[in-house]
Amino acid sequence: MKRYPHLLKYTKKILQGLSLIAVLCSPTTVLADPVGDGWALVFSDDFNGTQLDKKKWSTCYWWGNTGCTNGGSGDVQWYQPDDVFVNNGILRLRAQKRKMNGYEYTSGMISSHDKFAFQYGYAEMRAKMPNGRGFWTTFWLASQRRAWPPEIDIAEYLGSQPNNMHMTYHYSTPTSKHLSSPWAYTGADFSADYHTYAVEWNPKEIIWYIDGIERRRYTATEHISAEAMYVMATFALGKAWINTPPDETTPFPSYSNVDYIKVWRHKDSPSTRAVTPIISETEGLKVAAKSNVAHVIFLGNAKADAKLSNHMGTMLDSNKVGDSVTYTVNVPEARTFNVRVGVKRYHNRGKFQLSIGGTNCGNPQDLYASSSDYVELDLGNITFDASGNKSFKFTVVDKNAQSSSYKLAFDYIKLTPK
Repeated sequence: MKRYPHLLKYTKKILQGLSLIAVLCSPTTVLADPVGDGWALVFSDDFNGTQLDKKKWSTCYWWGNTGCTNGGSGDVQWYQPDDVFVNNGILRLRAQKRKMNGYEYTSGMISSHDKFAFQYGYAEMRAKMPNGRGFWTTFWLASQRRAWPPEIDIAEYLGSQPNNMHMTYHYSTPTSKHLSSPWAYTGADFSADYHTYAVEWNPKEIIWYIDGIERRRYTATEHISAEAMYVMATFALGKAWINTPPDETTPFPSYSNVDYIKVWRHKDSPSTRAVTPIISETEGLKVAAKSNVAHVIFLGNAKADAKLSNHMGTMLDSNKVGDSVTYTVNVPEARTFNVRVGVKRYHNRGKFQLSIGGTNCGNPQDLYASSSDYVELDLGNITFDASGNKSFKFTVVDKNAQSSSYKLAFDYIKLTPK
């Protein structure tokens, strides 16, 4: 058949236009934005290119690096970076039947912890869910403070129930460490096509959307968190609360496909802001000074020290009051920062006082615990008059009566702009 290039060119344009109209008019491929005016985009990833943008995402939780899982949720997979890849404008999180680190399966996840977090706003993902027994995919927000709760599950999907989408808010009160407000929406087969999943979070309410249509609203203002939250998309496997574990019918490999993830802020929100903490791993910091005791970098065990970021920390082998170590931390700008320190507690730890540039920051902190534990300590806010290198000095001031020594163990120093 003879071809006519000029007609072929115009035919291609017409077909492209019709395809675009079909996409915009299809109820299962709604490209949704925040409802109303006054929104500004503050974070976006369309997953173009050939690899994940590591400036925006990590492929493990904050307590992992080259592998991790969420044991508290009953996950049966070990997250791996090679199960996260970008192809033709789509983020693909892969689940495989592959033994690793004592788990029967591996899969993929992304998290913006320590790279992007926000307080109030509108977060949205466009994705196609996997179908299969034991699959458990979630688009969710968690506290940048590295504490739980709060947690906002924007879209939580179980592969054994492809028509249901769960929307849950986890929070705490002065009298309860954990309460939850669950909700489930029944609609289309969410594994058959792409849909948008979003949440609007403000001081007065939390509103969930699917394909731009409101599906749930939470209005108990007194329980709505004001903490900065980061974004995650995870492809877990496990029993969950009503899910069933994978079996011989579960297809492997399977994929959770994400078209984009975006976050907006509203101009009228009095405290809406993007919050990007500055994390300084202590093993990478220059030791400006120390007392006459050993200061070493220690390596963590994959299971016992799963919460140790970057799998490394530092230990001051102190044995008396007055021992100290001073780290040099670069402060990028003159402003007020909240100061937090990741530490490892144990039965042979002392108490320390942090001073920055000669000024005490926070109260003395007791690192004693009867068993090993990683925690993040909030030492309050400090205002820097100028940017540059600053001296963070940790001095042993005492020890718990039950402690056998005065040792100090650190993971990281975190500065969050206020």
